Amino acid sequence: MSNPVDIKIAHINTQDQNKDSLDKDKVFEVFQTTINESLKFFLRMQQGWVNRAFLNFHDFDTYLILMYLMNKVYLNYSDRFHYMSLETFYSQKKVGIEKLNLIEISKDLNIPKETIRRKINYLQEHEIIVRTGKTIFLNSKGLEIQKPLTTIEDMASCLSNLSIHLSTKDWFGKALKKEDIKKFIGEHFTVTWEYWYRFQIPYLVRHRTFFGDLESWNVWGSIGLVQIRSLIEEINNDISSVPKNYTDFFLHSLKHKPKRGINASSIADISAIPRATVIRKLKTLEKNKHIMRNKKLEYFMGRKREYLKGLETNYLSNQKRWSDFCTTMFNLMKFSKLRVK
Repeated sequence: MSNPVDIKIAHINTQDQNKDSLDKDKVFEVFQTTINESLKFFLRMQQGWVNRAFLNFHDFDTYLILMYLMNKVYLNYSDRFHYMSLETFYSQKKVGIEKLNLIEISKDLNIPKETIRRKINYLQEHEIIVRTGKTIFLNSKGLEIQKPLTTIEDMASCLSNLSIHLSTKDWFGKALKKEDIKKFIGEHFTVTWEYWYRFQIPYLVRHRTFFGDLESWNVWGSIGLVQIRSLIEEINNDISSVPKNYTDFFLHSLKHKPKRGINASSIADISAIPRATVIRKLKTLEKNKHIMRNKKLEYFMGRKREYLKGLETNYLSNQKRWSDFCTTMFNLMKFSKLRVK
């Protein structure tokens, strides 16, 4: 059975081209077999993006709310089948946002309403969003904060690498070059970034819900990054231990016992979160069995069964959604009216 067709992609595609669209499940099958390499590109992109997001306000929730508001703009354009290039979009001095509904934002982001109110007030006080009568605008300052030049570079690397593996399948066709992908995103920015936010916002919300806040997730993720890199190095040195798919890789990474963990100072360096905050988050994570600590004050991912089950479900869902996002991008670039020439 074929995947449902997104109405907005269907508008961009011709009727004949829709029949050739890539199947998400087939792409995910290939993605799982290349997880050792694909994950390196994905983690590099996400770690860089997360750090840059945090440094804007030193507060993830504020940035997440700003993302949510920006996505309202992309959705409004998309609903009207109006697409802009990166250059055109960021040449605007301000963009209009639909009327703010604090209850809706709170529900969608799983953040308390009063927290949403405080963060919105902060954005207004710092003139990142402004009100003119009943109209709300995201001004040039807010736009500049969200300008994703480095993320586009990293995303193009991820997509190009995956396309090389997919090109071994007859149904995919030729691999896509990194420079062509960057050019495509730049020329069709608002449509591609709407799909990026469709992936990224729920991704962040799931982690925030699981860990309690995104700072804790980033601290935990820094520990996990070291553990995963250690596993990848071990795999590269012993081909017999290569995981068969993402599920296998994930279980390997949780059970893997690296020779060394990571201390609070190194976590602060990796995550861009102040060391004092890192120490507070480490205490909570350890109390909740998300992490373990040795006598050298080095930290490792936790192995409590209940915790691992929830984490496994969360991460398997995240990687399937990332693969689905990649499929959407490949369909846009290969089979739509916007396709790479």
